[in-house]
Amino acid sequence: MKSFSVPADFKKETIDKYEKLNNSYKDSKVVETYGNITIKNLFESGRSVAELPKVDFSAFSDYVKYSKEKGIEFNYTLNPPHMNNKEFTHDGIIKIIMFLNELYDIGIRTLTIAMPPLIEIVRSLNLDFKIRASVISQIATPNKAIFYKNLGVDRIVVDEFITRDFNILKKIGKAVDGNIEIIANSICFRDCPYRIFHYNQIVGDSINVSSKASVNYYDHRCLLRRFMNIDDFLKLSWVRPEDLKYYMNIGINFFKIQGRGKAINGDPARVIECYFNESYDGDLLELLEFFNLSSSFHIPINNRWLDGYIKPFVENEKFCQHDCKNCNYCKNFISKFIDKNNVEEISTLAKTFFSEYDQFNRIMGNLNKKSDEEIQEIDASFNLD
Repeated sequence: MKSFSVPADFKKETIDKYEKLNNSYKDSKVVETYGNITIKNLFESGRSVAELPKVDFSAFSDYVKYSKEKGIEFNYTLNPPHMNNKEFTHDGIIKIIMFLNELYDIGIRTLTIAMPPLIEIVRSLNLDFKIRASVISQIATPNKAIFYKNLGVDRIVVDEFITRDFNILKKIGKAVDGNIEIIANSICFRDCPYRIFHYNQIVGDSINVSSKASVNYYDHRCLLRRFMNIDDFLKLSWVRPEDLKYYMNIGINFFKIQGRGKAINGDPARVIECYFNESYDGDLLELLEFFNLSSSFHIPINNRWLDGYIKPFVENEKFCQHDCKNCNYCKNFISKFIDKNNVEEISTLAKTFFSEYDQFNRIMGNLNKKSDEEIQEIDASFNLD
């Protein structure tokens, strides 16, 4: 049985679609949706509020009730990598406990959490919450998995960095009795140098957005990287529907679909059905982004081109050494299918756009344009004499 956790768009008609899919497939099921309130929210999460549906506690409670009536649970995401230290204050802990009780009263029984102190707070209560360790916890080794298991976590969403490392996935699964989950449609780069900093930026914008520059900085740079080399698309951490079987063969049956922002205007039920069927014909990025592409600059990658791509990762535990400069497997694989002239044309347009219209670049450019007199005034303001 394949079990799926999918992002909530807070639309009852989407729940109806999931119920229909659950009744139509015997070996696959949407077991839960996940997300958090965004109106009058006091607590940080793992997504910027700019990306999420506008939902207050009343509407959220109504959605949870309807969903549970349809046999689909709700997993509340309380998963920031930091909470500005409110979790270490008396008043902060009291507010967290009060909110947890409110969630429990409306039927929430599963929480996704990243931070150890927050897990300790939850486990101190006499409430039967199940805890999912967030991908933000960056669990990529058996030792770290065991730490979270001993802390009271019921299931672990493993780091996207190891999605194609089947040897380490098997070891982590053994360490935590098979209670692991992977993100199927990740569009994050493996070995991403921005990762922890991006998470921290998201937390800063998860209650109130500080600026367009903060929202766009990391997204623009990740998009830009996709256009530096076409083979970089293969280095994203996605799992094709056809490749779920390789994960099930090593005991992984829980799959998470990410994209809370994309689910609002995309087609999450269509995405889920593709993963239920373990088959998809079309552009892979469209599937990964809920048929709601984040950029008008796009190089189509036919999913069928990638048949067999993952086999070396499955069959040889030491296949990927994270040393692309001396490997070229991805580059050689995709070069058989693409039109290089078309790629270069789109890449040039994308690089120009994301460089010139990036808000951070604009701020820096405006600073560089200041006159000598303005710079002297700024410098004088820091004069300590």
